[in-house]
Amino acid sequence: MKRTLALLSLTALLASPALAQSGELRLIAQASEQGNPTMQALVNAFMKKYPNVKVRTEFFPIGTGYPQVLRTQLQGGNAPDLFYVTAGSGGQVSVLPFLDAGYVADLSKRPWAKTVIPTASRGLYWKGNQLAAVPLGMTPIAAVYNADLLGQLGVSIPRTMPELLKTCQVIRSKGKSMFALAGANPQNAGLLAATLAENYVLGSDPQWNAKRAAGKVTFAGTAGWKKALQTLLDMQKAGCFIPGVEGADLPQAAPAMASGQALAFVIPTGAISALKSINPKLNLGAFVLPGPTAASTVLAVSPTDAIAVSKNSKNLPAALAFADFIATGGGSELYTKATGDISTQQAATGKNLPPELAGIAPALTRKNRVFPLIQIEWSNPQVYTTLGEGVQGLLTGQLTVDALLARMDAAWNRK
Repeated sequence: MKRTLALLSLTALLASPALAQSGELRLIAQASEQGNPTMQALVNAFMKKYPNVKVRTEFFPIGTGYPQVLRTQLQGGNAPDLFYVTAGSGGQVSVLPFLDAGYVADLSKRPWAKTVIPTASRGLYWKGNQLAAVPLGMTPIAAVYNADLLGQLGVSIPRTMPELLKTCQVIRSKGKSMFALAGANPQNAGLLAATLAENYVLGSDPQWNAKRAAGKVTFAGTAGWKKALQTLLDMQKAGCFIPGVEGADLPQAAPAMASGQALAFVIPTGAISALKSINPKLNLGAFVLPGPTAASTVLAVSPTDAIAVSKNSKNLPAALAFADFIATGGGSELYTKATGDISTQQAATGKNLPPELAGIAPALTRKNRVFPLIQIEWSNPQVYTTLGEGVQGLLTGQLTVDALLARMDAAWNRK
């Protein structure tokens, strides 16, 4: 009898999903100078739950470094089992082009596939009946600010763009800057321009991306795009940015904010942990980068960070178990708690947000004023790269608004 019970217990243990998986996986992702402790914590939690699986991580520099490594490995037949991606088609590591190229496994048959991605964001991960990746959480794009410095400067959170420009002038008169900005980094520079476009383009025409895809509008012919980029120049003229912004990269911009030289940084809220790793004493808050009026202001919220499973993984069962762990095994909650991102539930209700994000809670509840990042739906990632690189030209005066928009249209038309 005891022998029978022992055999039954052993059978049950072997049937456990955690013990059924074994072997080794390789995961690659981007990282800052401080590494990627959040991704590593996620991996460590997975290995604790799946003790027979070893996950080896490799991290590469954020910006141009990681995209180059990822593409080289995928194209060279040395694909990792798991790799970090972003949503849609518009970025350097957006997942849908990798799906089209046959590099990622279809996750549509996983039990969570039809429930973890909000309907409004479905097209960012699904193509036809195929699901390309599992999202790690929802990422608002906000002006993350130093709450202590705000009080010291004696200014208030601006609710409109005219208020913001005046606030920039006041802060500059006190020897500080309103915003850190890595003007020489296409990803960070492009993000600010795209966030402005949320207000000036999608705020007045939510269907603009669909119209651009259909050839009914152009960048150069859209007044909202012209206004968005002109507003960026207005911000520069008002002294909103750190000195030397046109030559600054992330190693200069992030410390400027973390050290109190700049009040805020327009970033994905998932970057909060990176700022705190530079200065753990930072008391942070967040506000929505305003549009021309408070009523017209738009908040960008997207499920951007994600993990894709390689179609050619040598240990596909374990790799799929990692995706399951993110979706329904507690991985997403662990990741978003550490990064400053938010869960789908938090995004839908504006409730139970991390303290740093309490300031954007009212904006989350305005459903008709919340959109995914504008560039995520672009089919050609070179368009966003052109935008990001062009911002530096705007800041140096070497490029006009009209010239940059014409370049973006040209990039859109290249296949």
